[in-house]
Amino acid sequence: MGGVSGRIGNVIGVNRNGSFYFRSLPVDTKDPKTEKQVVQRSRFLVTQSFLRTFSPFLRVGFRFEAMGMKSTFNAAMSVNMQHVIKDEDNGFEVDFPNVLVSKGLLGTSEITGATVAEGVLSVKWSSIRADNASYDDEVMMLAYNPERNVAVYDLHSGKRESLESRLALPLNWEGDYVETYVTFMTADITQVSDSLYAGRHKVEAL
Repeated sequence: MGGVSGRIGNVIGVNRNGSFYFRSLPVDTKDPKTEKQVVQRSRFLVTQSFLRTFSPFLRVGFRFEAMGMKSTFNAAMSVNMQHVIKDEDNGFEVDFPNVLVSKGLLGTSEITGATVAEGVLSVKWSSIRADNASYDDEVMMLAYNPERNVAVYDLHSGKRESLESRLALPLNWEGDYVETYVTFMTADITQVSDSLYAGRHKVEAL
């Protein structure tokens, strides 16, 4: 086009090292903030804030779900975004019973009881039923405090064969409520189970 330089509509002509070429102007990236976008961002931020409190736990719990194609944190985000629900009074909040803090193919054991007493979370479960489960499997425990947005966990809190495991909670959590989870992991750390929700509990006097 005869070495045109300058702007023509949303196209600009450029002369670089004696050569002329065209490029489009940058697209306006102003965020229209549609209702759908606002909803999605709110869901994302609530989920992200929750999961960040125990990201080291996720590195174990979602290592097989990620399968090298994405980070363990992104894998956990992808799985759990669907578990953030809308509340008419408080906006978006986490649906704790449906959250997965780990995801895998290892068989689980049914939880038969969970309590918090004297600052310690205690969870009991039944004998193994799945063919790929073993009494030698490790137990992973996690307790999340929604009021403080803080979590505590233990990646090696015992063996499946014990049928019970415990997790000490911070002293300053007295009177708070905690959301609790249990996961099983093979002794050689080659597989994990889907996590089990162990209930919402009040931290009683220490």
